Amino acid sequence: MIRHAVSGATVGAAALLAACNPTTLSGPGYGTGSGFNQPLSVSEPTGEVLGSGSVRVALLTPSSAEGVFGQTGQALRNAAAMALQDYSSADLQVIVKDVGQDTNGASQQASQALAEGAQLVIGPLRSDAVKKAGMVLKPAGVPMIAFTKDTGAAAQGVYLINFSPENDVERIISYAASQGKRSVAAIVPSTPFGNIVEASLRQNAARHGMRVMSIESYKSGNQPDPFGLQSAAEQIAKVKDQIDTVFIPEAAAAVSAAQLLAGQGIRNENVTFLGTSGWDQASISREPMLEGAWYPAPPKVLRNLDGRTIGFDSFASRYASQFGSQPPRVASLAYDSVILAAALVAQGGERRFSSQTLTDPNGFIGFGDGFFRFRTDGTSQRSLAIMQVSRGDAKIVDAAPMSAAGLPK
Repeated sequence: MIRHAVSGATVGAAALLAACNPTTLSGPGYGTGSGFNQPLSVSEPTGEVLGSGSVRVALLTPSSAEGVFGQTGQALRNAAAMALQDYSSADLQVIVKDVGQDTNGASQQASQALAEGAQLVIGPLRSDAVKKAGMVLKPAGVPMIAFTKDTGAAAQGVYLINFSPENDVERIISYAASQGKRSVAAIVPSTPFGNIVEASLRQNAARHGMRVMSIESYKSGNQPDPFGLQSAAEQIAKVKDQIDTVFIPEAAAAVSAAQLLAGQGIRNENVTFLGTSGWDQASISREPMLEGAWYPAPPKVLRNLDGRTIGFDSFASRYASQFGSQPPRVASLAYDSVILAAALVAQGGERRFSSQTLTDPNGFIGFGDGFFRFRTDGTSQRSLAIMQVSRGDAKIVDAAPMSAAGLPK
């Protein structure tokens, strides 16, 4: 079991540790090497190299892509650099590989990373790029920690660290059931996202003893189809006396759907509306018809097991101070991935990146986004808080768990 926290002089904040019996480690020179022997034919790294340790890890990031995608790629690189600054004694080199806009770049750079001795690959960002890179890395036995939310890209050896729709549904349905809710209707978009959350709703409702009374769909492109939402509201009205919750996963539809449902006599006085992490925005919190609604959200501020404040807000503040702009949400996942790699090198010995090590059921606590653990199929369970819409704002009604014991069963 990996147990790790960093308390460097520069940050004074926890980085990554196992949730079971954590140990705080600090000071220069921590770590005694990797225990791995590099192949004799390893090439010299090409491109930017962060750190000077003996163990090589690659970061696949679309830094040269156009627009927001490229800016996100640069932010991933910056977050990796921050992680190595904070864990200054890490016996790690991070080889930054630019995959560009084309998914073929992911497989090419994955091959190059292998040639240069990478023992772990962090990234890439998009689902199709993850699948391409995985086809190169899996036969070589080199694991990936990737950023896509698409669980269809997950596999043994391809671990997804991002927050997934399935994770949202699992958390909100298990919480609703724990609060005595017993029946649910849902309004879902006719999209791949809608298909995913509908399947997850059915699975988790059955697991937690909730009856699914109605699932209605609507077309959704640039915006939800208002006629489809109206029809869905009318259909759900037929079972309004048999439900105590209504699940509306798409944030763009939440306000309109709640208003249309109110017109059918389904109001927040007699049902609780349920959402997903996409609901974590002011326009939803300000909607009177959604007062009292619950939704899951990644924790922005957390208290570590040793009492120190961690979470995305803290990470983002430090990032902005160093790089002059606010980071995208995924940047903290890159930070946590690099810190995790450094911790595993320091404590994991020759099995540092093995499946058994990466899928330790006790999990890890990330500085940026809290507790998580990888499953053997490559998907992850992430710690989420439950928020309640309240008086034009949102408040935490169930804190994000900081150990495996608090995750949905």
